[in-house]
Amino acid sequence: MRYLPIFSLSLMLSVSACGQDSQREIQSVLDGSAVMAADANAKALEKTVKKTVKKTVKRSGLNADNPAPTITCTGVAEQGGAVKCQTRPNQKVKLGRSEDDFYYEQADENGEIIIGFDRDEKRALISAGDSGVEYNFTPREYKISRIDGLPPSQVSSFNDDQLKRIRSSNARKKVGFKSRVKPVGLKNGFIYPLKDVRKTSPFGAQRILNGEAKRPHYGVDIAAPVGTPIYAPADGIVSLADDDLYFEGAMVMLDHGQGLNSMYLHVSEIFVTAGQAVKQGEKIAAIGSRGRSTGPHLCWRMKWRNRNLDPELLTKWPDAEHVAEAGETHANK
Repeated sequence: MRYLPIFSLSLMLSVSACGQDSQREIQSVLDGSAVMAADANAKALEKTVKKTVKKTVKRSGLNADNPAPTITCTGVAEQGGAVKCQTRPNQKVKLGRSEDDFYYEQADENGEIIIGFDRDEKRALISAGDSGVEYNFTPREYKISRIDGLPPSQVSSFNDDQLKRIRSSNARKKVGFKSRVKPVGLKNGFIYPLKDVRKTSPFGAQRILNGEAKRPHYGVDIAAPVGTPIYAPADGIVSLADDDLYFEGAMVMLDHGQGLNSMYLHVSEIFVTAGQAVKQGEKIAAIGSRGRSTGPHLCWRMKWRNRNLDPELLTKWPDAEHVAEAGETHANK
């Protein structure tokens, strides 16, 4: 057996120790580099996230002084009724009957928006951003109104001249319905357009004319002698004043803001002109029996956009006894 000199053995042990130290130093450097790389990646990721959030906030316009929009609604929340909602000025409001059937309207510069519910409305969703309310309506019971002895021309049979007049009347009414006054003219609610109210037919009654079922009656009929004054139930702009309509005879239409229109049919005289501003309680017309009418009365109608409203319900607003807070609050999905 050969033995290494003591010097050679010491040298080998020394070299071996140095190798281990070098490996530890290299590993330490590698570990440090990995930590630095991980730290750099984390900082880069954080920077990217901050940029993304900043861009998103900038696009949305949200900041400490401009938080996410909310919306609250009060009013007459039932079929044929309406609510007034409060949100951010000029905020886009999502309206729908379901999650898949919706569209957008815009609140005014004060953040107010009027929303009406049709005679047969079942459900309504109203939201702004992630804030919203949901209404599920209880069906109302509507009366059946029968009118017999009408001339065929007032029910279903029209000659060419009558059809021409009907088309002309419809074209002029469309102009009135397109009116979009910005100020909301119903902030103080509605009053009745007659001082003495003798109602002969309620809103929504199913009409049966000469034994033939027709569309529901979307007005409230109030009987009164010819010449009885008719008053504006709320502030508004006259969007139509026409004395030669086929079905309505003579009619006044008022725009109360944001697509809410009220109509006064069969009048004998008109005291206002299109474009005129009127105040609540101002005389606008007189009772008559022109057009498709069986006697002196006022047919009082109201529409929001393409929805038929019950004008009597808005006389309850803003009476706190009848005003209902919005139903179920929900988050917009």
